[in-house]
Amino acid sequence: MSSADKLQTFLTLADCRSFTETAKILYTSQPTVSNHIQQLENQYGTPLFNRSGKSVVLTQKGRILYEYALKITSLYKEAANRLQHDAPQTLNIYVSNYLGAYVLPDLISRFNDKYPEESFHLHTCDYVELQNNLLQKRTNFAIMPLYDTDDYIQDGYEIEPLFVEEMLLVASPEHPWNKRKMLYARDLNYKRLLVPDNDFIQSNLIQALKQSQVNVEIVHKPSLEAIKDEVRRGDHIAFLPYYAVNKSLSNDELITRPVAGLQIKRSNGFVIRKNTKLNELEQSFYTFIKQAF
Repeated sequence: MSSADKLQTFLTLADCRSFTETAKILYTSQPTVSNHIQQLENQYGTPLFNRSGKSVVLTQKGRILYEYALKITSLYKEAANRLQHDAPQTLNIYVSNYLGAYVLPDLISRFNDKYPEESFHLHTCDYVELQNNLLQKRTNFAIMPLYDTDDYIQDGYEIEPLFVEEMLLVASPEHPWNKRKMLYARDLNYKRLLVPDNDFIQSNLIQALKQSQVNVEIVHKPSLEAIKDEVRRGDHIAFLPYYAVNKSLSNDELITRPVAGLQIKRSNGFVIRKNTKLNELEQSFYTFIKQAF
């Protein structure tokens, strides 16, 4: 087994802190992972991880090797790029399903116009898939919703917010609330609230409603579009992000009303691997998107 493979095992274990998860990510066995780490510890003559139950954390010497392993693997990639410099460069853009559908298409089209000779591949993923793609080093960055409750993202990556949007309360134009200019928290009590199958969105919504002492019936739906369709056709309500509903509001397909004392917002932005140097095309895209907001 090459030194590069052992270092990749080491970096993956350092990131996910689990031998079992490392084996799954690398499509290998747990004994192989243990063997790679043991070989590295024998080679350097020092423990690289402190083991506590099923979890492991880097030792002080392990953190030193982590910094160098990142540089070494980066040099491997740089060498491969140099050796294949005649091949067209492809920018793989990983974004959340929501941003990929409602926010970024126009911006990516404009960036493509600016760099017509470059190749682009847009990957739209759900939140968990984006986490896995970052963890498995398929990408150096992702553009996704940012949740304070996600300690894994907040602690393990560089966070660069792009914009904050409000979760708007929407209903059908036929809803009795169409005659209201302002709602109060008590108006939401015992209403059927449609929410997408997203743990972080649900958690944020439920926490905000509890703080306002609102008791609603939660109904799970598979997607934002499914929620919009059902809200348009019935008396259900939903809190949906601005960019998902702005066209429907402009076309009078939905209405939105403010709720006194209740504002639900979320941030969206870049999540970048720590200690990672973006290549030239990635840096150009990063700068372009930052300037767009």
